[in-house]
Amino acid sequence: MDILKLKSFVMVARLGHLTKASEKLFITQPAVTAHIKAIEEELGIALFTRSPGKITLTKSGQILLIEAEHVLDVFNGLINKAREMKGEITGSVKIATVDDSEFVKLGTFLYGLQATLPLLQLGISVVDEEELLSGISNGQFDGGFYIGVMDHPDFGKLHLRTVTYCAVGPTTLSANIAGLGWREMSDLPWIAAPKNSHIQRLQRYLFAQQGLAPREVVKCDQISAIGDLVKSGLGMALMREDQALKAVENNEAVIWRHARIEVPLSFVYRLKNEASPATVGMLSVLRQCWAL
Repeated sequence: MDILKLKSFVMVARLGHLTKASEKLFITQPAVTAHIKAIEEELGIALFTRSPGKITLTKSGQILLIEAEHVLDVFNGLINKAREMKGEITGSVKIATVDDSEFVKLGTFLYGLQATLPLLQLGISVVDEEELLSGISNGQFDGGFYIGVMDHPDFGKLHLRTVTYCAVGPTTLSANIAGLGWREMSDLPWIAAPKNSHIQRLQRYLFAQQGLAPREVVKCDQISAIGDLVKSGLGMALMREDQALKAVENNEAVIWRHARIEVPLSFVYRLKNEASPATVGMLSVLRQCWAL
């Protein structure tokens, strides 16, 4: 759940109308509807009752509206506080990110950063982890999202969450995959993730611990495309557990339970810039986005 979805919930509750809420928020009506649906699915609670031309809060929605308004008040307080400093915070920041913008809440982060520091120019680059770290080290980037363990004396990091990855294969292997060991699995066809990506690094690390290497037969240049290649039957791959479970639920893939690894997702920045207004602003907005 993020601030944009909460804003949609509160606006629809106040106006009792999806289209009017979308006009107030300057987003499309389907986007508002998707925000409401996402919150209801995440909470497992119906927030509204719907009828032709009308949408009203349920009892649960009335209770949660109070909490949602409180969260928005706190968030707006942060923005207002930062605006007091905006005369000092100018210039530009360039942020590096992995090829999974929705997962790292990039849109919510940038929206909050722009609202908090309106005089700051923002730049975004999608890079692999090696480019991210070298770019932060040499000043090309002011910060970035990094998936994996990272300890470097020149870098500071804000831990955002722990991410779980597991091995996933096409449904054609569902009858045979459960009883296979590491050696048999290494002989199966595997999809090679983009070079220097966290998926490639983790996938090879898991097999290296067993003294093995996966037989990579298909190279994929985009992390976001790996799931589709698995579902099509081309081979095994490492995927985020939430994505893997959804694919299994839809009968599109099967999980091999023996390959599972947890790694941190962090926002990394130059430690020497930790006290700079731009870095302080970025970290403050991230704490709000991730409810830290």
